[in-house]
Amino acid sequence: MKQIISTIAFLVLALQAAAQDVVRLLQPAYADSGAVYRQSVYVPQKWDKRRVVLYLERPLGATTVRVNGVEAGGDTLVCLPQQIDITDNIVAGQRNTIEVAVAGHNSRGVMGKVELRSQPRRLYINKLKTHARPFMSTVGIEVDLRGQSPDFGFYGMQTLIQRDGVDTAKISVANHDIWANHMKIETLVMDDARFWDEFHPNVFRLAVSAGDDYQEYTFGMREAGVVDGKLYLNRHPVYLRGCVMDDYFPLWGSMPMDEATWMHIMQRLSDYGLNHVRFRGYCPPDAAFSAADKVGMYLQPEATSVADMNRLTDTYGHHPSLVLVTLGQDTYVYNDCVLTPVALNQCTIVGPDMMAYKQGIERVLLSGDSVHYLLTGICDRQNDFGGVLHARWDDADKAPLRQFTQFCRAIVPLTKLPQSVAATDTLRVPVYVYNAMYGNLQGVRTSYYLANESGKVLAGGLVANGDVPLDTLPQLGEVVLPLDSIQAQGKVTLMITVGSNAVRNQWDLNINE
Repeated sequence: MKQIISTIAFLVLALQAAAQDVVRLLQPAYADSGAVYRQSVYVPQKWDKRRVVLYLERPLGATTVRVNGVEAGGDTLVCLPQQIDITDNIVAGQRNTIEVAVAGHNSRGVMGKVELRSQPRRLYINKLKTHARPFMSTVGIEVDLRGQSPDFGFYGMQTLIQRDGVDTAKISVANHDIWANHMKIETLVMDDARFWDEFHPNVFRLAVSAGDDYQEYTFGMREAGVVDGKLYLNRHPVYLRGCVMDDYFPLWGSMPMDEATWMHIMQRLSDYGLNHVRFRGYCPPDAAFSAADKVGMYLQPEATSVADMNRLTDTYGHHPSLVLVTLGQDTYVYNDCVLTPVALNQCTIVGPDMMAYKQGIERVLLSGDSVHYLLTGICDRQNDFGGVLHARWDDADKAPLRQFTQFCRAIVPLTKLPQSVAATDTLRVPVYVYNAMYGNLQGVRTSYYLANESGKVLAGGLVANGDVPLDTLPQLGEVVLPLDSIQAQGKVTLMITVGSNAVRNQWDLNINE
């Protein structure tokens, strides 16, 4: 009789699987002069008839695994998860000694999780893959099934999809017959808030049960591509406000492997108005992609070869934040197993201080020559190894953040301001608004204020009231102010706001006698 289980039973199965099918090796112990991971761990008796896999999250070299003194296999994947079947070498109901030798390393050869994972032998889920189709409100699910059972058709399969982090979100549950070892299923995503991008970081959780096995998976409903040579996401142009991140994490000592730390990093970058991270020379762990999914950050890891790029996208391709991949001097857009070359023409802006970033970003935006920019000196290695944020990941001072987001965000007021004017002149300043949102801004008031050093407003008024188009830099209006009418001298500050004071930019100006 085929297994048809209710949603409640399905969730109970999930909890049981999470609690019973993983043995974490919590305290890594290294022995000998090489990077040999050695740990004695108790394997439950109930695993006697189950498949057992050793999971290594981030080995830094090729591995050789020994179980109870007998060689049990290994893998050559580097900096990507390894899963090594050690079923034949494990003895259930007693302690087992696990050894992992990592080639080319003399310490800490494995980063992140080191776990024993078990699955039913008769039928288990070997691999999951999703194919998001956001404009069709569906997702394709590929399930690769393995096991000793002579007839997989005896079992049933069920899928559950819900928007992650929203308890009240709709739940889509579907039952499926198993007719092949490799199943391809199309199922609806019944949620109006289904699209993923920097403005709508909606992530979905997929749960699949097949027989007594169960796995979870996250994915995002987004479509990336290249249109007329430009980067598009969900059929809208995307504008990258990026930074370079090296494999250099002085606050934590080494690359973080947990999602909480990466959430802190990604949220901090987002708070500074950035939407893109280029990882120079490496690919971050799964936790970085999971955090970027939730924050709405576009990630660009670097691969070392075509084969490495294919493995990278196969491993992390379900994360909607994996939008770009670097290989040598080339950049590719990743979408649903397809890599498309793109020329970003991303302008590099070098700090090292707030004023240098402000001038560099505004110069790029006003030129119209580049819709993307990449900041160096934020969290990469500089000559003194002191990126702007290396000492500020936990900075409680919000003033630098507020200043930075005046000119680094999706909507930026801009102008071309002279350095000084005479007190008898009429100030004439053209006003522009850079709009990198997901559509036109409609019915927006653009205003200006002129204040002295004490903050007193000397003059102000409406510059324009109307729409601000996407993907162009129109002159919306002009500030025209006879300076003899305010009788001010010395330094003053011109502020331009768009919609509200929350979206503003400002510049200093000297009024001479």
